[in-house]
Amino acid sequence: MRDVRAIALGALVVALVVVSFVVDLPGVDEIRSWIRGAGAWAPAAFLLLCAGGTAAFFPKPVLATASGLLFGVLPGAALAIAGFTAGALISFVIGRLLGREAVARWLGGSRLRTLDVVFAKNGLAATLVLRLLPVIPFAASNYGAGVTAVRPVLFALGTALGLVPTTLVAALLGDAVLDLGSPRSIAALAAWLVLGAAGVLWGRNLLRRAGGTA
Repeated sequence: MRDVRAIALGALVVALVVVSFVVDLPGVDEIRSWIRGAGAWAPAAFLLLCAGGTAAFFPKPVLATASGLLFGVLPGAALAIAGFTAGALISFVIGRLLGREAVARWLGGSRLRTLDVVFAKNGLAATLVLRLLPVIPFAASNYGAGVTAVRPVLFALGTALGLVPTTLVAALLGDAVLDLGSPRSIAALAAWLVLGAAGVLWGRNLLRRAGGTA
């Protein structure tokens, strides 16, 4: 399933590059002019989209990248982080309401047991790792966290802090998405790879200490 998603994401990137050369796309300034014309409704709607999309398993990188394109790097990243954190908490609460048995059927017993141990020992650190590079997919981890021992306040804090680096990088990429060959877009892609590698190493170490694999 993950291989299929990776292939699909790669195909989407290639398609966007081809479209950018073939189609006369509106510029960033023009797009943001439309957004400004919508007034306060635009950021409010985007924040709600990020929150609802997170709970509904909509791909987070798409929304994070869109935030930079629509609102600029810092304002866009702030909106996305707030929306993703709200969506993660919504999922967390739903997971607790559904109960452990329902979530275990969804995620798998072994994954949930590993998350139990990881969160019990390193609630804040475990949440940070999940945001850098999920041990399980972002949306699913939010539901799973709801039936573990992690405290809601640590989960919320870890989510907000952990989302900062990856969301900023995605927003930077979104800000330059119509100029994919520019130095800043290449730098953003490189930074994303570095963050991903750091998340893999940190996550493996955390799981090794927990005595299991996800």
